[in-house]
Amino acid sequence: MVYADDIVLLSHSCRGLQNLVSICERYGLKWDIKFNPGKSQASTFGGTNPSNMCISLANTAVQWTNKVKYLGLHFFSNSGHTEVSDNIRKFYGQYNNIRSVLGYGSREMCTVHLCKVFCLPTLMYGCESWRMQDKQQNRISVAWNNSFRSIFNCCWRESVSPLQYFCQVLPINYLIHQRKLLYWNKLFTSENCILLFLSRLVSQRFVAIGSLYGLSSIHVNQQTIKRAVWETFASTVE
Repeated sequence: MVYADDIVLLSHSCRGLQNLVSICERYGLKWDIKFNPGKSQASTFGGTNPSNMCISLANTAVQWTNKVKYLGLHFFSNSGHTEVSDNIRKFYGQYNNIRSVLGYGSREMCTVHLCKVFCLPTLMYGCESWRMQDKQQNRISVAWNNSFRSIFNCCWRESVSPLQYFCQVLPINYLIHQRKLLYWNKLFTSENCILLFLSRLVSQRFVAIGSLYGLSSIHVNQQTIKRAVWETFASTVE
């Protein structure tokens, strides 16, 4: 799998993986492309890393790791679940920068708008492909909810759903569902034959999540999805 200068090589065996790495290395020598073994990682998904095998690139051993990063997303190799610590760290950093400029205890709605525009995309980056445990999703939700508690100076044990409702912002679990539904819907309406094939693979997942919001088919438009998710959330607040 290739995107820009990022390459992922997948094999069912260490020997097969070494063959793939060697092919890339020969290609690089032919076309004057240098692969950096220091920025390369090897990992075993669904098992433990072998202790007696070495994958080499440019006569240098590639480091085995239990967590890999690809296109800004981190994955635990033993489970394939997404790791969100980096998203949360960047989110809090951006949030604190906004508060330090605007000040605390004032300009609440302006702060909410800036958090929604600049901080939320960082927190939700790649959520369309997230596969995570409940505790990981809860960490994302806590970070988003804490920003509202801090902005409006409310009790840390108090629900922020009414605040999010009046600010026209969805909670994290609704946002994740909305982003996934919108993404899968775009796959279905794509003119690319590969993306259309992928849309068939996720159609059942769309129906499973969409049924929570009264969406029984992937044959809907984007505005219908957004409205259905928002009305479902609004009904829990009102």
